[in-house]
Amino acid sequence: MNDVTVSKFGSVAFSTPDMVKRTADVIMSDDKRRYIIVSAPGSRNNEDVKMTDLLFILNSRYENREDFSEMLNQARLRFTDIVRGIGVNFDVDAEITAVKKNLFFGKGNDFVVSRGEYIMAKIFAEYLGWKFIDAADCIFFGRDGTLDMEKTFAATEKILSDVSHAVIPGFYGSVGGTGIKLFPRGGGDITAAIVARAVDASLCEKWSETTKIYSADPAIVDNPTVIRHITYEELKQLNYMGVNVFHEDVIYLMQGIGIPIRVRNIHDVDDEGTYVTAELPADSHRSVAACIAGKRNYRIIHIEKFGLNRLTGIGQKVFGIFTERNISCEHYMSGIYRFSIVVKNPLFDLKRAEILQALKDAIHPENIKVEKNLSLLTIVGKGMGTVKGIFAKIFNAIADAGIKVKMIEQGSDDLNIIIGVYDEDYEAAVRAVYGAMILN
Repeated sequence: MNDVTVSKFGSVAFSTPDMVKRTADVIMSDDKRRYIIVSAPGSRNNEDVKMTDLLFILNSRYENREDFSEMLNQARLRFTDIVRGIGVNFDVDAEITAVKKNLFFGKGNDFVVSRGEYIMAKIFAEYLGWKFIDAADCIFFGRDGTLDMEKTFAATEKILSDVSHAVIPGFYGSVGGTGIKLFPRGGGDITAAIVARAVDASLCEKWSETTKIYSADPAIVDNPTVIRHITYEELKQLNYMGVNVFHEDVIYLMQGIGIPIRVRNIHDVDDEGTYVTAELPADSHRSVAACIAGKRNYRIIHIEKFGLNRLTGIGQKVFGIFTERNISCEHYMSGIYRFSIVVKNPLFDLKRAEILQALKDAIHPENIKVEKNLSLLTIVGKGMGTVKGIFAKIFNAIADAGIKVKMIEQGSDDLNIIIGVYDEDYEAAVRAVYGAMILN
């Protein structure tokens, strides 16, 4: 690995001239930070609109043949304010004119929205005195919309091979040679991961305003502890449960190449943040459980039939019925006479009658019952499943809180234990398990 850092900064880092200067100070405080991934300017206050959202609205108005001049002028003023505030010589008018021109050329939504990152990265490169690299020159999508990893890695590595310091816009790449395609929201993290791989970085940072990873939801648990070290595998489990610190593709990519990730807060640069690595360091002193997380509003479909355990292909039939209707079966449990499926609402409710009839026709059960308002709570920690007495600790805490457990599942990878409770008990269950597993 090379002793360099790739740093991705979120939209808040470019929201105002003062924030742009602060971001530059952070970069210059460590000479290892040499490749910077830039976001579009964020909102300046609660009434403000992020640049990305502004450009989405602008394009929508153009497509609907509505007046979009107000949106275009707002974008012009935002960038002009930043340029004047940081004191760089940059022609904002030329860039905004190019956006308008390309609207009429039919470049489309992805091109228009990507100009938030594109223009901001050019401004920031000028401010730092570093080289600007257009993401469209090194990140490529196939015509089917999927990222062409082989072509992307080869191009990015080649372009950056003789560039010691660069500013690169996140969130987009090119498709079909001339078009622009956006990543999903949060895709700037993917850009950072691609660049980190290309330069064989020793660290990839993510800076934003809300990126401390807590051991529980602060809206449920008062002052939860901050997770200082977590593994890729643990983070993937939390990502599934809605703790979306990184886009899912980033976690898999960074794990595959073994580059550590550091999550930082741009408003608290002295805070060490959270490290994401393959293994926990010996001195992490972390509890076996890293985090308590969960989601509400699931359904459990119980299928009861005598001799169910002796029937072959029962799972294939049940899963096929859900698959045909594009409904993911999140979890399942089986017994001698019962097969239970956990699905996420609301798609199931829209097709409930159709699904239940299909199950009756395929399996001829004695009974089908649907339970509503289920929450899934997961306790995540590497090696947790091998710790003696861990179930007793968890369920004693839940029982002491007077909460009824509807389902239990332990991952085969010993990374997590999932508990199903009614929605009305979810927050009390989180607090009870947190007290038992994190505080003690």
